[in-house]
Amino acid sequence: MSAASATSSVSDVRTDLADAVGASRTSREAAERALRLAVAVRARAGEALERTARRAGVDEVERARLRGEYAAAARVVADRRAALDAAREFERAATVVADAFEVEASSASPLAAALLELIGSQAGRAGARGRTARTSTRRTTSTRLGATRPRTA
Repeated sequence: MSAASATSSVSDVRTDLADAVGASRTSREAAERALRLAVAVRARAGEALERTARRAGVDEVERARLRGEYAAAARVVADRRAALDAAREFERAATVVADAFEVEASSASPLAAALLELIGSQAGRAGARGRTARTSTRRTTSTRLGATRPRTA
């Protein structure tokens, strides 16, 4: 690998790592917002359930419905909390990798050279198949049904 291509590869890797750190931060912030919203919905469902506990003559069907709403909201909070934990973990990992690359790349270590070689070979293989070796930072969303569990990475 020539010095010019190594320099461009280093800057490409730096850019990709900065994009990954930024995307992971954005993902964590979105997970935090989703958790806050889910907690608020659960709190409203709990308040509605508590109001019916003190009222005389409340239909048991209505109480069962409110208990179901609260249980569903509690499951959503648990799912959002797990998603936030995963997003925080990914953000920490992306930051560690980016920081480690900066340390290794600035010291011209064999590890950094091997990483650049690996990235270059993957880009070459992807180009040979007619694809670009670019990762997407676009966040995808999915609609969850009932008791389905989210996929993990």
